[in-house]
Amino acid sequence: MAFVRRRLAEASLGEEASLVSIRPRQSFQAGPFEVEPIRVTHSTPDSVALAIRTPAGTIVHTGDFKIDEAPVDGEPFDRERFAQLGREGVVLLLSDSTNVERTGRSPSESSLRPVLREIMSRSRQRFFLSAFSSHLHRFRQVAEVAAELGRRVAPLGRRIGESVRLGLETGQLPLHAGTFVDAAEAEFLEPRKVAYLTSGSQGEPLSALAKLSSGSHPRIQIEPEDVVVLSSRFIPGNERTINTLVNRLYKLGAEVFYDAVAPVHVSGHASRDELAEMLLLVRPKYFVPIHGEFRHLARHLALAIEAGIAERNCFLLEDGDTLILNGAQAHRGRKVDSGRVMIDEGGARGDFGVVGERRVLAQEGTVTAILIVSAKTGQIIAGPDLVSRGLVSGDGTSEHMRRVRNELAARLNDIGGPYRAGQIALKDEVVRTVRSYFSDELGKRPLVVAHVVEV
Repeated sequence: MAFVRRRLAEASLGEEASLVSIRPRQSFQAGPFEVEPIRVTHSTPDSVALAIRTPAGTIVHTGDFKIDEAPVDGEPFDRERFAQLGREGVVLLLSDSTNVERTGRSPSESSLRPVLREIMSRSRQRFFLSAFSSHLHRFRQVAEVAAELGRRVAPLGRRIGESVRLGLETGQLPLHAGTFVDAAEAEFLEPRKVAYLTSGSQGEPLSALAKLSSGSHPRIQIEPEDVVVLSSRFIPGNERTINTLVNRLYKLGAEVFYDAVAPVHVSGHASRDELAEMLLLVRPKYFVPIHGEFRHLARHLALAIEAGIAERNCFLLEDGDTLILNGAQAHRGRKVDSGRVMIDEGGARGDFGVVGERRVLAQEGTVTAILIVSAKTGQIIAGPDLVSRGLVSGDGTSEHMRRVRNELAARLNDIGGPYRAGQIALKDEVVRTVRSYFSDELGKRPLVVAHVVEV
């Protein structure tokens, strides 16, 4: 709730929002549905799955989860409630597929504590740890280890600092306030007496860690033998940026630990054995894998079949696919629009307007036609001049540009005047003539823009 309030305040929506707290095992109404939150363990505190009671039966949506046997905050995964729901009858399970390729079980978050203690205790210089700003369980472990070893903890970056403040206020960081110092105060401490929490584990260019690696941070410079821990997995697509960050840190003399060289990160998502356990606890009639790439969904589907769910009752759905539950039956429905949709200023959406124009620009190019007409006589006194982009040489010297200009001039001469700047028929004729030429000669239908100027 504290994180939600912060995000709403940043969007200037804090005063408008009406927020209602929900708690595990306490059901609430949402329209025609009765929804019960069920505690799960994950990287983010207070994570829950949802049991949604509908006229077609109970649906369980796991959200992000793993089954952590030793959670940092002592709040266990609610096996008992999932098993009760399984006995009562669950019509559909939608379950997190992120780690289905990993065998066994995801290590407990608390398993990081001895690793962090070992690395920090060997460091005689400053210690930096970078993780996502919502990962209060990891920040708690860093702070507890730092306190044991006589270090103070300094958050670097506005988002990290705000997360620490909220963690202290809500009790998610049950530490003495003196454990933490601000970055300005940390500058006066001996290097072996300070540990920093930073943003930027994915190489984000404006993050504190990126600035440290490039030497552009306004307060702190990385020095030889400083220790930097990237406590997160390399999200696919970010590898090049993160590798560049690591190389820069090494060039500055830092020792860098990351998932490939040391066990400094554990996933917040269930591995294969935990996913199988969820299936056995809930025992759904129908199953849909969610939250993963297509290969993850496919492998999770196969796991569900191995766990005893009938193949005909397992559905692999992509964005836009629908599943209809009707009593005891389930079947695929029609596809619906999904993903990002460009919206025109007037509210129109779909394959026209801005979207259509961009598609034409990408595939066909554009031609701009300019005409100067006399306000007194209505006759053309200059032009037509043509400028092209993405189609043919746009400076007007190509053979095609010369020929289409002559063809357009002849057509306008046949029509005669008088012409006016706001004359729709004139602009339509320019567009039709130019587009027709390029369609016949090149098989292209460019976006044509006609400008008529009165002087």
